[in-house]
Amino acid sequence: MPEKMERISQCCLFLMIISGTMATADLGKNVFLFPKESSTSYVILRPQETSSLTSFTVCLNYYTVLTRDYSLLSIANPGTFNDILIYINNASTSSVTVGNEAMFFSVPERILNWKHICTSWESSTGVVTMWINGNPLPRKTMKKGYSVNSQPVIILGQDQDSYGGSFDIKQSFVGEITDVQMWNFILSPNEIQLALANSNLIDGNILEWTSLDYNLIGDVIIQPKLWHNTFCH
Repeated sequence: MPEKMERISQCCLFLMIISGTMATADLGKNVFLFPKESSTSYVILRPQETSSLTSFTVCLNYYTVLTRDYSLLSIANPGTFNDILIYINNASTSSVTVGNEAMFFSVPERILNWKHICTSWESSTGVVTMWINGNPLPRKTMKKGYSVNSQPVIILGQDQDSYGGSFDIKQSFVGEITDVQMWNFILSPNEIQLALANSNLIDGNILEWTSLDYNLIGDVIIQPKLWHNTFCH
C-alpha cells in the first residue's frame, strides 16, 4: 500500500475506534452477536501487552450456520495484514495464517453446535497446532524463525486486507463468539482442556475474556449466553 493510503487507513481506523462503543468488562456470561452479513460490523480488541510474539495460543468459542468461508480473528500489523488469521474455509477445512503464510487443516464435520477452537504457533520450531473441541489435529510447520510484529490491530468477525480495514462482506462472520483468550506462549494439553472448560485458572495474558478491552463497531451487540454449562459439546 502506498504510504499516503496507509496513513489514510490508520486515520480511518482511529476515527472508527473513537466513534464506536468502548468498554473494558467481564464478559464471562455473554457473547458477541454478529446478527447479519456486513462489511462494517466487527469488534476491535485491545491487547493487554503489545510486544512482538515468537509464540502464541488463541482460543475461542463460536456458533454459526454459515456454509461459506469467514474470518474469526484477524491480527494485522503495518505491512503484514495477515500477521495472524484464524479463518474457516468451509465445513471441513480451517486455516491458520502467520506472517501472511497460511496453513490448512482438515476438520471433521460435526452437527450444528458450538465449536471451541484453539490455535498455537511457535517460532523456534515453526510448529502450528489446531485443537477442535479439545482434540488436536495433526501438527504442521510454517514460518520458523518468524516474529509477529508489535503494532497489532486485532479484529473479530472480519478479515483485514489492509491495516485495520478493507473488509469483504463475503468473508464476514455471522453468529456468536465468546470466551476469546490469547496467550504469548504455547498452552500445554492440560491447559487446553482448562480453556475448553472455560476455567478461570488459565486466563489469557494478551486477551482475557473476563477483563476484555473491546470496541463494538456497526451492528455487533452483546447478549447473554443461552447455554449455562461451561461448554456445549
